[in-house]
This record gives sequence, C-alpha cells and structure tokens, in this order.
Amino acid sequence: MENVDIKLKIPSAVFYIDPVRAFIGNLAKNLGFSRKRVADIQLVIDEICSNAVHHGSIDANVGVKLQITNKAHTLEILVCDTGSQHKGQNNWLTHERLSEIEANRSPSNEGGHGIFIAKSLSDTYEMQINAAGGTDVRVGFQLLNNTENRH
Repeated sequence: MENVDIKLKIPSAVFYIDPVRAFIGNLAKNLGFSRKRVADIQLVIDEICSNAVHHGSIDANVGVKLQITNKAHTLEILVCDTGSQHKGQNNWLTHERLSEIEANRSPSNEGGHGIFIAKSLSDTYEMQINAAGGTDVRVGFQLLNNTENRH
C-alpha cells in the first residue's frame, strides 16, 4: 500500500474514541497487520486518546488532533491535545508527574496504566509537551513480513 497521511480532529469527548479506534483498526488490518497486532494498536490508541480527553483537553470544543502516517512499513500515530491547565497552572505532563504515575501504578489502582500499556505495546513511543501547552504522544508500529501478519 502506498504512503498514508491522514489528519483527524475529534471533540474532546470519550464518545468519539471508539470510532477512531475502529477506523485505525481497519486501516491497520488493511495494511497487513495481524489480528493480534491490530488489537494491540487499537488498545494503545484507546489509552492515548482517553488520556488526551481526560487529562489534556480544555473542553470538548477544543478537540484532540490525530495524524496517522504509514511509510517504510511503519504505522505511526500522533495524538495531540491542547492541555487542561487553568491560567497560572502548569501542564499535567511533567517528569515528576510521570514518575509519580509510574511509581503508583499497581493492579489495585484503576488509573495510571495507559502510559505503561502504550509504551509496552508500541514499537516506538514518544511523549512531549507541545507549543499549545498540551501533550503530543507519538507511537509507531512496525509491519513485519506480510506473510506473517495475515493470520
């Protein structure tokens, strides 16, 4: 399949995550990813988009942006939010905050697993503060030999 470059913007509401997850899952399947890998990709997207909606959105009207690219046998997805900080308050994403989330992550806690899941299931993972004061999360998934992935 030729290079893909798709840009989406969804309202900052949980309701819109499922259609994005389905769209990216269908795209990954059509690109040749295995069913298991498609499920991994969808779970990562669900976690990243949920974080963007719950932690990185000023309000539903601002939205969450996604950029989906496929080149050189890699599906790369960038999720951008604009931040949820109030005037005079820092962005939720800081090294200290990420360390705290990681330290407090346990099977008995409901939250704090999304970043860990995204890091564990993606081939590449980057998180950084963006110019809007929000967070950019970029994940990449390497497409292996097409014959291995069609199962």
